[in-house]
Amino acid sequence: MRTHTFATALPTRLAALAALGLLITACGNEPAEVDAPTPGAGAPEETETDATDEDDEDAEDTDGGDAAVELVIETSVSGEDDLPVQEGFEEGTWTLTCSPAGGDHPDPEAACATIDEIGTEPFTMDTSDMACTMQIGGPEEAHVTGHIEDTEIDTEFNKRNGCEIARFGDVETVIAH
Repeated sequence: MRTHTFATALPTRLAALAALGLLITACGNEPAEVDAPTPGAGAPEETETDATDEDDEDAEDTDGGDAAVELVIETSVSGEDDLPVQEGFEEGTWTLTCSPAGGDHPDPEAACATIDEIGTEPFTMDTSDMACTMQIGGPEEAHVTGHIEDTEIDTEFNKRNGCEIARFGDVETVIAH
């Protein structure tokens, strides 16, 4: 019979707790492609006529139709923290559209490229049940509303803990300039 001492049992328990923590952290954070429709899914095979129809639809999108991304970004600085504001961060409100890139965002092409790369996850992520480091990264805040593809967005960004600092950093080109 094998007996465990404190020295042999502790690493096993810590490893199990770490694995459980990773599992809990990953739960509910599905990849963004779940929200995005698959082109051609459930549709009949494309014919030359269908391709022409799609080209017409794309032309409508660039002529003022609904954009794939439409966001309103409101940035502010909280008065609670005595931390300096990040250089280049400005308070204000602006709009961002993608496909086609536009709005009054200072760099819509870079912001749209970031959204294409990261998807909706940072905009839909709920960090309230995550284990996060207790730190404050700054007084910058942003409120983002609108939609990315078919996903409705209404979220807040701040720098009040390690998870939120990372989340803010992921979308910095979208919310800060």
